[in-house]
Amino acid sequence: MEYVVSIDERGRIVLPAEVRRRLGLKSKRKVLIRVRDDGVIELIIMDKIYNDIARVFEEKFKNWREEDHEASKLLLRVMKSGDR
Repeated sequence: MEYVVSIDERGRIVLPAEVRRRLGLKSKRKVLIRVRDDGVIELIIMDKIYNDIARVFEEKFKNWREEDHEASKLLLRVMKSGDR
C-alpha cells in the first residue's frame, strides 16, 4: 500500500483514513518516527512496542518474588540485626 501525502505549513502529515483504519490508529495514539541513514522514514506504533516489552518482562519475572531477591534478603537481615 502506497500513498502520496502532503506536508502542511506546520510540518504535519495527514495519514489517509485507510492507513489509520488498517493500523488501528486513533486520535492521541503515540507513534515513533525514525529517520534512517538512507533517508527512509519509519513510523512505529508505540502501543505495539510497549506490548512487546511488557510481554518480555512478564515472562522474565513471572515467578519473581521480592522476598526471594538477594538485595531484599540482605536488607531484612540488616534491619533485624539493627546494623546500620
